[in-house]
Amino acid sequence: MGMLRKYYKRIKARDFSFLVNILLYLVAVVVALPLFFLMSPHLPSINIPLGAGIHLEHLLFSVLVVGLSIYVVIRLKHLVLIVLAVGICTIIISSARGGYSFQDAFQDYVVSLYNLQNNPVAVPLMAEDYEPFQDAYKVAEAVNYKGAEVRNFAVKIGTKYFSEFVNKENRSMVQSLSIFKEINNNWVYVSDPAGEEYFASAGETISQQQIDGKFNGDCDDHAILMAACLKFVGSEVRLVRTTHHIYPELKIGSKDQLDKATFLIRHKLFVKESRGKSIYYHVDDNGVIWLNFDYTGRAPGGKFLQENIVGILEF
Repeated sequence: MGMLRKYYKRIKARDFSFLVNILLYLVAVVVALPLFFLMSPHLPSINIPLGAGIHLEHLLFSVLVVGLSIYVVIRLKHLVLIVLAVGICTIIISSARGGYSFQDAFQDYVVSLYNLQNNPVAVPLMAEDYEPFQDAYKVAEAVNYKGAEVRNFAVKIGTKYFSEFVNKENRSMVQSLSIFKEINNNWVYVSDPAGEEYFASAGETISQQQIDGKFNGDCDDHAILMAACLKFVGSEVRLVRTTHHIYPELKIGSKDQLDKATFLIRHKLFVKESRGKSIYYHVDDNGVIWLNFDYTGRAPGGKFLQENIVGILEF
């Protein structure tokens, strides 16, 4: 009986050691993936055909990174296990209180990996000192986002798409992306009368859309309508005037919020429209990120037109 008990304990110890090693290997892979995606764009190319989409340099580098991660994790396994235990306990307590959960942690990790592969492009503003926004009063008056007609329309199109992806943290962002989709998918460019600058109010463009199901107007009409609708779903927006163009930008805020927006755009909401394209944004003097919402892009964050910025109007 004593020998059986010792044998049973030995098996249990061996099984426990095996499970710990599996856990450490998983930790090593979790650490290795971000390092691989961060460094892989800088690797020299090795032109040996290994099949579609397979690069020898990536294959060799992935083996190296995973191997080094496993080595470091095994060497520091006691420290790794302590940190892991503290992290798990912290998330359990936070989740029990309705805060940060394991699902949030997994989603943030996936978002980080995705954005390491698809880095958005920060475009520098093309002028440090802007002129006063030309026709600022007329444009602001045309936005007139407090009208009942605009409010009802904004709420309608803000909840038309992507409702399955809405949660309490991203509600305004997802609803803003829904507004982008509805307006940009149905926008038909129509020039102003020759020699005139006409600013259609948001309500006027909405009324016109009810006739044929399309939004008709030029760039400033689009920017005015977009700004009015975005304001009504709780988003912050500004209008950017270039030499021959006006377009809206959505306030994203921090880099962390940009990562989440980029993940939603590329992986959930505008998968086909954004495939193979970069996400473009501006960063203002306060470090705040603004995402391009122009009608020239089929997905948010389209490429900026190459024109000098001459004025910015914030609401």
